[in-house]
Parts: sequence; C-alpha cells; structure tokens
Amino acid sequence: MSASESISVPSRSNRKVEKGRIPKADYTVRHCWNRARYGRMPRMYAPHRCLGAARSRFGHGTWLGLLLLTAPAAAQSTLTPVATLPLTAAVVHADGPLGVAGNGSTLTVLDLSDLTEPRVRGQLELTDRVWDVVVDGDRAYLANGFIGLVVVTLDDPDQPQVAGSYEVVSQGQTVSVAMAGQLVLTTNNQTGLNVFDVSKPTMPVMLSEWLTGGYSRDVIGLPGLGLVADQPDGLHVVGIDAPADPQETSIHFAEGETTQLVTVAPATRTAFIADGATALVEIVNLTDVAAPARVGSYQPAGRVVQLTARDDLLYLAQGRGGLTVIDVADPSHPFVVASHSAPTRTVALVDDIVLAAGADTLTLFHVP
Repeated sequence: MSASESISVPSRSNRKVEKGRIPKADYTVRHCWNRARYGRMPRMYAPHRCLGAARSRFGHGTWLGLLLLTAPAAAQSTLTPVATLPLTAAVVHADGPLGVAGNGSTLTVLDLSDLTEPRVRGQLELTDRVWDVVVDGDRAYLANGFIGLVVVTLDDPDQPQVAGSYEVVSQGQTVSVAMAGQLVLTTNNQTGLNVFDVSKPTMPVMLSEWLTGGYSRDVIGLPGLGLVADQPDGLHVVGIDAPADPQETSIHFAEGETTQLVTVAPATRTAFIADGATALVEIVNLTDVAAPARVGSYQPAGRVVQLTARDDLLYLAQGRGGLTVIDVADPSHPFVVASHSAPTRTVALVDDIVLAAGADTLTLFHVP
C-alpha cells in the first residue's frame, strides 16, 4: 500500500490545502510522522511508510533527513533553584517586587523584593477562574472567564482589592490578557481581541473588539500591536495605533490548525506560536509586521502548556515534562540549553530570574 493510499489529509485541513497554504504532499509527510509520534501508527512502521511520503515530496535522498529529525538532543545543563515556595499555581506573572499567581478562582500576591526568599502576601477570591494575569506596577489585570477583564489593586499586597471590571458580553470566556503600552488586551474565545483603556482602574473602558477567523486563544502585546493566537489560522497581527479602530496588519498561517499559545521577544521582534495538538513551536520574524516570516521551528517532546521569551531564549512550561529552555539565537537551529524536570504549569520572567510553578511549588531560577 502506498503512502498516498494509507495516509490522507484530514478533512479539517482541506481549507488550508485547497487554498495553497499547505502543499498536500508536505502535509502528508508531517501527518505521517505525527501519527507515529502520538501513537496512531506503530513507531516501527514509521520509517518505511513515512519514507514513501517523503520520497514523493523531496526525492529519494531522504533517509539522512529523516534520521536527523529523530537524532538525540545535544547536551544540556540542569537549572539550579535559587529559591522555592510552597504554592499551587496555573498562571504566574511579576513586575519588579510584586508578583501574582492564579489557581482556580484564587489570586495570590507574591513578595519578590528578595528573590532568594519569596513570600506569600495576601489572597483574593474571585467569582470565576483566573485564566491569565499580567502585573503592571501596583495593578494586576485578570482574564477572569465569564466575568471578563478584572482590575485588582496591589497597593496593599496583604489585602488585594478588585478595583473594577468589564464584562465582555458573549457566550465565550475571557481567557488571556496582555499589555500593549498603556493599553490592556484580552482575548475572548467568541468575540476575539478586545482593547481596553484602563487609565481609570475603577472603570475600564472597552475601546474596540476585533474578530479573528476562528477562536482567539491567546494574546501578547507590543506597542501599537496585538498578536493573537487563533485556532485554526495561526498568528494574527493587529495594528492598534488607533485603539478604537484596530486593523489587521497581516496573518501568519500556522502549519497546524490548533494554535493555542503566543509569546514574543520584543528586543528581537520574534514571535513564537505553539500548536495545542502537536506542540510544534513556530518561530516567526516580525521585523516587517506586514509580512511575518517563519524563520524556524522547534518540536519539543511532550506538550507545551505555556511559554514566554526574552532576547534569544524561549522558555517552555511542559506540564509533567518540566521546564525547557531553548536557545533561538539561530532560529533555523534552535536547541535546548537547560531544563528542569519538576512538573511545570506556568513560567514567567522578572529581572534575571525565571519563575516556574507546578502542582505545589513555585521555583525560582537564574536565567541561563
């Protein structure tokens, strides 16, 4: 049986294939290896079946390339903890001496003034799940599910208070939040990108909303730009210089159709998007925001539940797979430089410290 007979392009991908965004032969090769990787085809058959698909696309000199794709990873170092704190967190973020962690509907304020001895300060119970959080000075902005955007004041870290909120009326939930200059951005999986003026924290004002082509899963901001992870499209680059009238600048169509996460390294104008099904991380150069260009990719072992980046390093929270740090200075050849094996659900950066939280512990590491 030939590869083309045994492996077909799934119907959910027909739109991208038919419109030329993914050559069918390319997708067949990738789909073949993904079937083996996720247990839908015995791995022992993969080299023979996938070689047929690869030959039809790339010619007969493909054994070396296929072997290189599965070669062992280069040597790497193990991250050494600077400090630990008993804490359960699904999301964490920090700005200077204050951090916040969310778990379920509970928000916990962290004192990070001494990074060798982090402390828990106050806690706040919300009425819905804390999906995401960003700290800016003495305020925290929460993506609070069906409640929408919630602004929390941290003037007194021992007694955080809800200052104001904005309910995004829809059947969806507000699931991510980010800063773009002085604006706050959220994504709602039904209404898309929402842009807020938070100059009055007691009365946040939604300036605009912008619908992507699918489900808006995640957002990250740059001055004048909102970067939205959209399922199934990939990365939407939205201009928000005029926040009341956002304009789509460009779209980077992802290799897969389940883009879930996005982050950006502002200094290098590089975005990273992660696929929820395959965990593939695509590296996208945003030097020309009108024409984002994929410049590389990284295929981690296991899933990616959250990611963040700074300069030439990408940090992957991989659940039970721990924390993985990737050097992306050469985006065409990313490689692992450090890791930590403890389960990691969320990761954030403050100064030269990495914050990584799992099921019951927040761990602080020096940036590699």
